[in-house]
Amino acid sequence: MNARKITLIALLGVGMFVNALDRGALGVAAPQMLKELKMEPGVMGLALSAFYFTYIVFMTPLGRLADRYGAKTTLGWAAAFWSLASAATGLIQGFSGLIAVRLGVGAGESAANPLSAKVVNENFDSDERARAMTWTLSGTKLGLAAVPPLMVFLITTWNWRVAFLITGLGSLLWCLAWYVLYREGAQAPEGAKARAGAAPVPWRKLLANRTTLGLMITKFFLDYLWVVFISWLPTYLVAERGFSLLKAGLYASIPWIVGFVAQPAMGHFSDWLIKRGFSVTQSRKYCLVGSQIVAATIIAVGFVDDPMIAVMLLTLNVAGESASAGIMWTILSEVAPKGMGGTVSSAINTVSSIAGVFAPTVTGFVYQFTGSFQMALLIAGVGILISACSVLFIVPNIEPIDLRDDPTGA
Repeated sequence: MNARKITLIALLGVGMFVNALDRGALGVAAPQMLKELKMEPGVMGLALSAFYFTYIVFMTPLGRLADRYGAKTTLGWAAAFWSLASAATGLIQGFSGLIAVRLGVGAGESAANPLSAKVVNENFDSDERARAMTWTLSGTKLGLAAVPPLMVFLITTWNWRVAFLITGLGSLLWCLAWYVLYREGAQAPEGAKARAGAAPVPWRKLLANRTTLGLMITKFFLDYLWVVFISWLPTYLVAERGFSLLKAGLYASIPWIVGFVAQPAMGHFSDWLIKRGFSVTQSRKYCLVGSQIVAATIIAVGFVDDPMIAVMLLTLNVAGESASAGIMWTILSEVAPKGMGGTVSSAINTVSSIAGVFAPTVTGFVYQFTGSFQMALLIAGVGILISACSVLFIVPNIEPIDLRDDPTGA
């Protein structure tokens, strides 16, 4: 890769870092907010889920806007919106205010992953995309590793309100960097500037396509596990394993640090397989399923007694989920027809992100009614095994979807 491409990956990676800070801050602050705002765990689960209502609704429209007008403008404004909404969390006084700001964060952040995939699709060759995509998404893992100690430091130094104001307003700096450093027309290879967004999208064929359906199922259960992690991991360590808030902040960051390493490592390995003569389908599917099997060991976490063994297993689970997510988004960038990167990845991610509505709420109420996270972790683990089966038996070859062919993908 040349310096231009490396700079682009770094810029996207920092954007995902900021995205993770603003998304994950509520999960870390939740124990303190539950006390001060006098909320039950199930109600906090609803608040954590609120993010995904607008995340789902706005994702495809923002993808279409990016295909029509470009990722630079669309992603820049979306990032500014979610940053301000996250900062406003420090001003809320109750449940309704919390719901409102989380809806705002969800609306803005719905642009981040699909538009990053679109940028990677338009700027990198096939044997570079897994590395580019996984390094980009590794910014998310680094952000999630940073958010527990950062939020705990800010909360213990001041309070959770100041913590949200600092992290939210600080995120606006990335928006400035994005506008200054990313030159959409100059960085895209020849032909990538063509905008297919102005043309009608054959939605019926797209949504009935076997590749689309298989990837929706795959990503739904992958997202379910991901959202359980980002929503409830710190609270799990405090409530289930008896850690202090400070200790939970430390141990909650360790899995994401490992995930930060595992994600690009799997991307490099997948691209290496292509260079060694494996097909794109083989290199992506083998890496994805192997990573999902590792992530499924979360089932064992609820059945161990030693808190440190639980942390080690969680670290392994997050590493598997991180590697899976990087390859998953690489696949989304590769199956999109030319000029439709934002639309197709957004459409698939919109449906799969419905898991984000269920995961925090189901986990919260399961814990509230059973007094344990054991069943909630079991549900997440079984789901990731279903995800792996979808990759193997439903998703066909990894190649751009031809919407002119039979819509079943047969």
